[in-house]
Amino acid sequence: MKTFHIDCEIDYEVIEQSLFVFNLGAVALPNQRIVAESVAATPDLPIDEFRDEGGHNRFHRVDVPPGQFSIRYLATMEVQAAEIDFSAGELPLAKLPGESLAYLRSSRYCEVEAIYRFAVRKFGSIPRGYQRVESICEWVKTNVDYLVGSSTVTSGARDILATRAGVCRDFAHLGIALCRALNIPARFVTAFAQYVYPPPDFHALFEVYLGDRWYLFDATGLVQISDLIRIGTGSDASDVPFATFFGVARMRRLSPLVALATSGDVLLQLQTATSGILISEDNTPSPG
Repeated sequence: MKTFHIDCEIDYEVIEQSLFVFNLGAVALPNQRIVAESVAATPDLPIDEFRDEGGHNRFHRVDVPPGQFSIRYLATMEVQAAEIDFSAGELPLAKLPGESLAYLRSSRYCEVEAIYRFAVRKFGSIPRGYQRVESICEWVKTNVDYLVGSSTVTSGARDILATRAGVCRDFAHLGIALCRALNIPARFVTAFAQYVYPPPDFHALFEVYLGDRWYLFDATGLVQISDLIRIGTGSDASDVPFATFFGVARMRRLSPLVALATSGDVLLQLQTATSGILISEDNTPSPG
């Protein structure tokens, strides 16, 4: 069991009255316990918390007037690494849990039909199960460059397969689409993660259904899966963006920080004057 501190802050310049919906709150799971948490806005505004239809994801809604605005989420989390059965196999479609079948279909960023032939040709002969998904992750990590700014918010798995460059959400989308093309249920996961490069950001990975449960995989290889703190789960990034707003606003700074706890402190503040990613007028990110 490990304990982590989270200090996530996002700053905006709001041009017109805008409604923000954030997916920042860590979720309580059998292997992930919320010891303490808080969420606050500057200026001090009412924050409404709700869950999605399935109850898996938490959202915070804030109605914001024009001006400078920031939201800050603090949490202390206990995380227990999940045991891995490396011999876990793929189930016949007829024996998959009904709720997993939705994660076999194409979604906005995971165009299964478009890459089906490639997936079958490249991975169809690999022994089925955990090993095959590991092979998919290794291929993505080896053949796709992690390059900030190489993809856009509209880039899907088909685009990444063609350009061979992207960021963590693109690696996850490609891994998901390849798995779904092989009839392996796969879904998108967002998380807080501790890593040195690239600069502190939210992390995206995916999980697949093997044997009798879901297993996490990270095609980027940038972080330790055992040290992730899960935020959201969905068919792809369109289900769990960290922020959505309806109005006119510009993000100025993004700083989701994570630190391993070394004492009994809770809700430890990690932000500094230079932490996070600064967003310029042309939406170009740069380390703070």
